[in-house]
Amino acid sequence: MNKKIIVYILLVVALGTGGTLMAMSGKDAVSVAAQQKNTLLAADTVNVAFQGVGGRVNTIEVKEEQQVKKGDVLMTLDPVDQNLQIEKLKTDIAQADVKIKQAKDGLQNQSEKISNSEKQGQLDIQAAEAGESLLNEGTRVEDIQKQKLAIEAAQQSLDAALTGVKTAKTNAEIAQKTVASRQEALDLAQVNYNRVQALYNAGAGTKAELDNAKNQLDNAQIALATAKDQVEIANNQITAASKQSDIAQNGIAQQQTALDKMEAGATAEERQQARIKTEKAKEALNQTSQTRRDVKNSEYNVDLLAQQKQALSVQLKTLELQRGRMVLRASTDGKVSRIVPKMGEIVATGATGVVIETNQLYYDIYVDEDSISQFKAGGKVTSHVVALNKDIQGKVRYITSAPQYTNMRMSRDKGLSDISSFQVRVDVPRTSELLPGMTVEVVTK
Repeated sequence: MNKKIIVYILLVVALGTGGTLMAMSGKDAVSVAAQQKNTLLAADTVNVAFQGVGGRVNTIEVKEEQQVKKGDVLMTLDPVDQNLQIEKLKTDIAQADVKIKQAKDGLQNQSEKISNSEKQGQLDIQAAEAGESLLNEGTRVEDIQKQKLAIEAAQQSLDAALTGVKTAKTNAEIAQKTVASRQEALDLAQVNYNRVQALYNAGAGTKAELDNAKNQLDNAQIALATAKDQVEIANNQITAASKQSDIAQNGIAQQQTALDKMEAGATAEERQQARIKTEKAKEALNQTSQTRRDVKNSEYNVDLLAQQKQALSVQLKTLELQRGRMVLRASTDGKVSRIVPKMGEIVATGATGVVIETNQLYYDIYVDEDSISQFKAGGKVTSHVVALNKDIQGKVRYITSAPQYTNMRMSRDKGLSDISSFQVRVDVPRTSELLPGMTVEVVTK
């Protein structure tokens, strides 16, 4: 009986003493957990992805766990399609340069011919005025000789104009043949596009092949339009050269008539006709000036060719940029922690290729609102690495409200309310000793 009483007394004393110590010193499990935080070291990771391109993996230049530097090549995609398109565009740009040069040379020739025609027109006016003067004053021997020289000059202008007509017709024939060739190329590109699209729709072709076929079709359409523009330019040149020929022929006839009149003498009616002839010579000069304005308008065709070349250049730059993005490079220093695709796999546009573990270590702790005041963004935090049995210094990266599930649920029997938690992320300088996954202890007040 006495033994049972002693046991009861000891049990009451133990419970009373334990409760007193817990109430006084706060050494219960909740208090200890609130003061000492255990967490794990982690490392920032970067997902390195192909920007705006996809395709088949051609090479993998690194291995998992390998250290890399920023800019190192990690992986490449097969660039065959881009290379072919780039070569095609370079050829098209070179052809555009040739066409622009031809158009500019044609305009230059036209301008020179018009300048010659204007000079000839001035001479024709002078000749007509001289003839009219001779009719009114009588013809001198030296004037007749001058008129003959004027006829020879007019004949030379006619010869030059006829040569220009012949050259323009040759250019028109060449341009027409080019149109036929470009039309055949467009028809072929259309057939090829329809075939590739059918294969793609049936699941037997790739998107890259369809894009390549579409690009070839677009280029063929541009080439056909350019060739048609060249035909129009050549026809305009024929028209302008024909006008010059007609003007030159009229000039010869007028000069010859003036010579005949000078040698035969003039009547009142002939004097009137000489006056009209002078006016016609002036009108011919006006027509030449109009032709110059027409040539000026033809300069817009050169501008059109230049714009088409610019469009091709933009396509070329876009393809070269895409080709450059098919080489995946490390965006930061660190360690390759994961290689996602395998050799030969098809990588989707924007898909992650390699995961890099950076050299930045950190850990997260969850602190209640009573202790959060001792932490500040940018402030220093002392922590203990259990595996190394040493303290390290860290720097608070940020403090944010923690998820709801981390809030502390206090015992209502003790009369305490629930306490909200905050997530504190602390950056730690990396050393050869520190490894992700090590346990870190942080003591809070």
